[in-house]
Amino acid sequence: MKKINQSLFALSTLTLAMQAGAAGFALNESSAASAGTAYAGRNSNAQDASILAANPAGIALLEERQVTVGGGVVVPKGDFKGTGTTPVPGPTGTIDSSNDEFLNTSVIPFGYFSMPVDDQLSFGFGIYAPFGSSTDYDDDWAGKYFADETQVTIVNFHPTVAYKFSDQLSLGLGVFATYGEGELSRFVNPLSPNDNVVIKGDDVAYGWNIGAIWQPQESTSLGVSYRSSIKLKLKGDATGTGSIWNALGGSATEKAKLDITLPETLEFSATHELDDRWTVMAGATWTRWSQFDKLVISSDQGTGPVSGVDPSDATVITYVPENWKNVWAFAVGGSYKYDDNLTLKAGYAFDQSPVKDEFRTARIPDSDRNWLTLGAKYELGNDWTVDAAYGYMFGSKVEIDEKNYQSNGSPAGTLNLKGEYNNTAHVFSASVTKRF
Repeated sequence: MKKINQSLFALSTLTLAMQAGAAGFALNESSAASAGTAYAGRNSNAQDASILAANPAGIALLEERQVTVGGGVVVPKGDFKGTGTTPVPGPTGTIDSSNDEFLNTSVIPFGYFSMPVDDQLSFGFGIYAPFGSSTDYDDDWAGKYFADETQVTIVNFHPTVAYKFSDQLSLGLGVFATYGEGELSRFVNPLSPNDNVVIKGDDVAYGWNIGAIWQPQESTSLGVSYRSSIKLKLKGDATGTGSIWNALGGSATEKAKLDITLPETLEFSATHELDDRWTVMAGATWTRWSQFDKLVISSDQGTGPVSGVDPSDATVITYVPENWKNVWAFAVGGSYKYDDNLTLKAGYAFDQSPVKDEFRTARIPDSDRNWLTLGAKYELGNDWTVDAAYGYMFGSKVEIDEKNYQSNGSPAGTLNLKGEYNNTAHVFSASVTKRF
């Protein structure tokens, strides 16, 4: 099999493409109650059982058993304009293209349960998606040899306990099982432009979170929480189809693996009731993305028909330098209690991107993000509550100059993608809470 300078596939898609959640490849859509204030105060304002995803201590402040179910609908809009260069000589060696439909609409469900065991001890359980993405570029776009289609789902199953030490202080601890699965494809050979590789992989890993809420006075709540990193060891099949594998009947399959660390976070927030109607909130979240310095996909069987294309390491299928940086996100918001049944909300958030300009990729064309949100809570009676929110995300325009690399860090061939991304999104969130 001839040497292919470009990497055959990028399970880096599990680091995900630009989507509408938090920066990098995180998702915010775990609470409709907090979405209306741009998630400001989400780990200090115990509105319903969804707080356990942000701060497990919060369920100690919920006085009744309750179930919260809902989800978010993300409607993103991605716009790319640029040029891809391949090793093929002549006019076909350069592809000019624009692509404005590569980000897919996604539904992100969640569900939570919490209950007080006694006056101090509480228990909760949640299911939600902390990371995930869905993208699909046109088959003839300029970056087809870097990225094509991506479907990734990561879900947490999260039991939690909390203890209310006093009217002022509550502590909580949660552990979670994280299930991750992904399917992606990309084209692999400019000399035979219909050849492609599809990769499927999954794994289960474990993590934990801890938090505290301090109420120095009845009208003020201060929250702090920490979520651990999660080390996924994804394993699956890499299947190549096309003329490269003619000697093997037109296709070949090899076991492949990827180790990836989902980052830890540290979050602070404050909630303060100005009076009987007005409440203000603020929050700051630090994410340790610097652990994601490179992405290496390798054979899980030593060598095979898909690996062995990297002259610096015969077991490596893909090597992508990432060199991400640690970042902060900031949010402010407020709510107004219009009457006994209706509360109105609004918020703004700024989310730094962990992607450095020189290492931006077609899989992750990330940028700094701004959020504007509106929301409402309505008490239906009989212990039923409905929350709904709308958010508009707009990122800064960013440039990409992506190249191919070998696992020793040196350039591999002449594949190149240059262009500009401009991404926005509309996000709709809703949930229903029943207390009993």
